[in-house]
Amino acid sequence: MLGYKAFCLRNENRYIQYARARSLEPVRARAVVESALQALVMQWPQIMSSDRPAFEAWEVLVCRVAVAAREARRECNGQGRDTVHQALSGLEADVVLLRYRLSLSPAETADLMGLEVPEVTVSLRKGVTALLAPA
Repeated sequence: MLGYKAFCLRNENRYIQYARARSLEPVRARAVVESALQALVMQWPQIMSSDRPAFEAWEVLVCRVAVAAREARRECNGQGRDTVHQALSGLEADVVLLRYRLSLSPAETADLMGLEVPEVTVSLRKGVTALLAPA
């Protein structure tokens, strides 16, 4: 499981930053990320045999963070600062959030999400265009 441990060391902090950017409080963000990483360890051989392991891992994280973010908004009567995910589709919202709220480069964003840089570039362009479009 050396590969799994290296994966966790490499990604855990950015995963937590992502969860925090999705309006989760620090303790909840860490718990959600730990939960996602625990789920990954159970599926690690299958994930590593996929064409895009980082993408598979990202999908597990995003699902868990989305559920926790909905619960947090419900607890706060709909208040939350993750307006990006309220305005854009999941992929575009994630790319915009990672690029502009976490200041990751397109290459870092692609690496973290398990995408190719051109996919990130297109999603980023679509997301920014949608956010700047008149209502």
